[in-house]
Amino acid sequence: MVDRAGGPHASGMANHKTVSRRAAHGAVAGSVVALGCGGNQESSAKTPNGSGGGASTGGGGGSGGAAGGGSGGAAGGGGAAGGGGTAGSGGALAECKAQGPTPGCKVTDDNILGPFYKADTPFRSDITEGSAGTALRVRGTVYGCDCQTPLAGAVVDVWQANDAGAYDNAGFVLRGRVKTDAQGRYEVTTILPGLYLNGSTYRPRHVHYKVSHAEGVSLTTQLYFEGDPWIASDAFVKPSLIRPLVESVGAGGKKQYDVTFDVVLTGS
Repeated sequence: MVDRAGGPHASGMANHKTVSRRAAHGAVAGSVVALGCGGNQESSAKTPNGSGGGASTGGGGGSGGAAGGGSGGAAGGGGAAGGGGTAGSGGALAECKAQGPTPGCKVTDDNILGPFYKADTPFRSDITEGSAGTALRVRGTVYGCDCQTPLAGAVVDVWQANDAGAYDNAGFVLRGRVKTDAQGRYEVTTILPGLYLNGSTYRPRHVHYKVSHAEGVSLTTQLYFEGDPWIASDAFVKPSLIRPLVESVGAGGKKQYDVTFDVVLTGS
């Protein structure tokens, strides 16, 4: 559902003791209509041609879309012409900043960063570098706050443990970044992460994520896998981050898994 918010109104009145009915009806302010979470704006401005009147101002720009379309009012006999609307800034995520997520739409939960994050990893969709293990293909779409608007150019940064449960802290094996395409989609080729001890119990298999977009806040989270026996005892797992693995046949007839993990961002 799209919320509508009215914009500012301003008007000029003639500086005379009496005002004609036509002039009174003509004193109409510029107006602006802003549409929620999609970044579409419409604006218009109408001003009278009264004599001796103050200036009317044009429609103000929306917070998430195009500039107000109306031009300023013509100058009255004693006033300056009104100015046009100013450009709005941002898109779907900018609207979220002002309004919050669309009702019924859930922003992806965050999760711990962990101690093994490395910045400036290479951009690539295959992060395996020949790592042994069961092939895993991770796909998804990054959306704006309405859970429908795909975000092109979002950066999806992933890292994980190898089949033995160890992270590569010297290089970039099983680490990498991809950018979403025009439809907000991404895909990463990797392996099923291994288990490692965290105190007296194992952490469940997981893939770390940092997702960012020019218009939105950076989200740090993790992807977990349905059916993992260590989920129940882990203090960090959030149920909303668990996804099912789908078994399929990969290259050379070998078993592989597919998983879909969509991400919903909000404004900062």
